[in-house]
Amino acid sequence: MRSKEILIVVVILSMGLIGSVVAQEADPFMGDWQGVRQTDSGMTGDLSMQVIALGNNQYRMRVLESFDWPHDPVAVMDAELKGQAVRFKSVGGGTEWTGEGDGTLKDGKFEGKYKGTDDGSFSVKRVVRLSPTLGAKPPKEAIILFDGKNLDEWKKIGGVAGLVNLAALVGGDNAAAYLRTRIRSEGEQKAVLEIGSDDGVKVWLNDKVVHANNAARGVTPGQDKIPVTFNDGWNNLLVKVTNGGGDWGVCVRIADEQGKILPGIFEMAGRENQEGSREVFEKSNGFLTRWRVAGPFRMEGKDGTAVFDIEFDPEKAGTQVEWKRVSLEAESNAAPWKLADGVMEVRGGNIATRRQFQDYSLHLEFRLPFMPTARGQARANSGVYLHDQYEIQILDSYGLEGLDNECGGIYQIARPRINMCAPPLQWQTYDIEFSAARFDSEGKKVRNAILTCRHNGVTIHDKLEIPRPTGGALRSDEKEPGGIYLQDHGNPMQFRNIWIVEKPQDASR
Repeated sequence: MRSKEILIVVVILSMGLIGSVVAQEADPFMGDWQGVRQTDSGMTGDLSMQVIALGNNQYRMRVLESFDWPHDPVAVMDAELKGQAVRFKSVGGGTEWTGEGDGTLKDGKFEGKYKGTDDGSFSVKRVVRLSPTLGAKPPKEAIILFDGKNLDEWKKIGGVAGLVNLAALVGGDNAAAYLRTRIRSEGEQKAVLEIGSDDGVKVWLNDKVVHANNAARGVTPGQDKIPVTFNDGWNNLLVKVTNGGGDWGVCVRIADEQGKILPGIFEMAGRENQEGSREVFEKSNGFLTRWRVAGPFRMEGKDGTAVFDIEFDPEKAGTQVEWKRVSLEAESNAAPWKLADGVMEVRGGNIATRRQFQDYSLHLEFRLPFMPTARGQARANSGVYLHDQYEIQILDSYGLEGLDNECGGIYQIARPRINMCAPPLQWQTYDIEFSAARFDSEGKKVRNAILTCRHNGVTIHDKLEIPRPTGGALRSDEKEPGGIYLQDHGNPMQFRNIWIVEKPQDASR
């Protein structure tokens, strides 16, 4: 036998799932296990285990005396899948485990033996521990911020001006989409088309190709600058955008050579205005906001790069294409996140409530995507900002130490009392009591903002004072009421059942 090592042989129930790195795909070992251990002398005790999937057939197991209590683990073991067995090795922490066991995983049960100071055996079963407030119904006085029906209570924050969000409009990976519009010019004049795209972009002006860039990139306004000449009267603009995977979109701005908004340009404005509209064009600083969109178009076996040069129907004269009218003027402030099956999923930028609040109780439910190969802040990252300013971190920190930049932490201010993060793909809850900072009549702060937070039913912050806004705050002034702000950090986080109950203020502002 080798020291500081425990060998646990596990019968694999579904080899097709082990080591998968596909988001939202379950893992047969990941999660909580609970039971008992018994020494050979007959003493028994509780035993809990957390199995963390690390991707590429790698795992980590934390052996605990009990869940939800801030104590050191009995053992921490790394694991690797080899053939049809998972081998765990102790890597330090608490009691040293030695020897080997011949335990098997069957029907959610895991049994085996251990050797060390006290030899013995263990038996644990797979458990799913749900938050006691999961699915909590809002009281009559609550303001419903999200009940799965729409995103009307939310607005987007910042983002790319004039962005046509193709992920939301047409969806699809390894695809192409087309946008067309008409532009009226008062006289023939030179112009610059400033285009940003995710990914590739091809542009036709009056049926002639004026630009092609088969790029793989994210959207930034003005990535490509294309000199063109508009004819006097109406001009036809066609834009093709290709996508390899994930979010995609495009923005088009018309400017002069110095980057200033071009005079004498009018967007199409429908049958009600045959001369076109100048008003919206000026308000959007030259970004085009009126489009018709078609797609997605795909070809079997072709990725996003390959479909760039394939001629789909919108490029062919005389073909019938179904076009969807898009007006960014109406949608410019709308929350861009995906809405499906009563859940909203992070997509296309940060969002915040349209309403502002001062003191309140907040209930919110979230689900982490399964990202086993990601590490640190790249592993299912998001955040809930109170008052537009104070972030409570969301992160897949299941089985980790519980730092201020992990789930439930308040970055650079306070770590959670205990790491209550559940495994990814499991719905979790934050129940928060918040009281805004107070100021005297001269504007001097007399009390910091205060919050209490329960994560999955357990208090992780109790009447915690927050002395300042955290990183990513929308503003630094703490005096005015603020909204609830949800962060897009590039990971497909999901949220549901969000409601708030306002409270009367108990002191001067």
